[in-house]
This record gives sequence, structure tokens and C-alpha cells, in this order.
Amino acid sequence: MQVTLLLGGDLKQEVGGGPRERSVEVPEGSTVGGLLDSLFLAQRRVRLILVNGRGGTLATRLHQGDRVALFPPELSFNTFVSLSFRTDRVEARMREASEGG
Repeated sequence: MQVTLLLGGDLKQEVGGGPRERSVEVPEGSTVGGLLDSLFLAQRRVRLILVNGRGGTLATRLHQGDRVALFPPELSFNTFVSLSFRTDRVEARMREASEGG
């Protein structure tokens, strides 16, 4: 099955170069950890995992068409902070606050 992989920071070079975003073939039932293994990418080099824009772990199962973003430790905090300020998340927090939740 095909997933789209986005590599942040220096991870692109660590997997041998190529485009930052690429289509990758993985076996049915693969996990993020299995994807890392197939890329020969050390788990310690990945601090933030997003699958379809949501937080993931090494055990997250992948499905056809998923978008997987991997970020190294040096970028993970900045990426996490940026995601927390996405317009939809800010608006949701504002709605919750106005509703007393």
C-alpha cells in the first residue's frame, strides 16, 4: 500500500536524500515503527510523529493513503508549538472557553 511521507529537518539526508515529501510503498498492516525500519532510520532520530495531521506513535497502524510526517528532536518543539496555533485549534479553544468548557 502507498503512504505519503514527509521528512522534517535533516531526516531527508539520513534516509539517503531525495524529495522531502515522497510516496512510499509499505506492506499492509505496517506501523510507523515498521516504516522507520524500512527506511533504516533510527527511532531515536524521530521525536514527533504525525499521521494525517494527528499525533502518532511507533505503534500507529498505517493505512492506504495515510500522510506520515516525521520530525527530528531539533524541530519537534517548534513543530508542536506551530501545530497548537493552527487556526482550527485556536478557534476550538476559543469556542470551548466561551461555552464555559
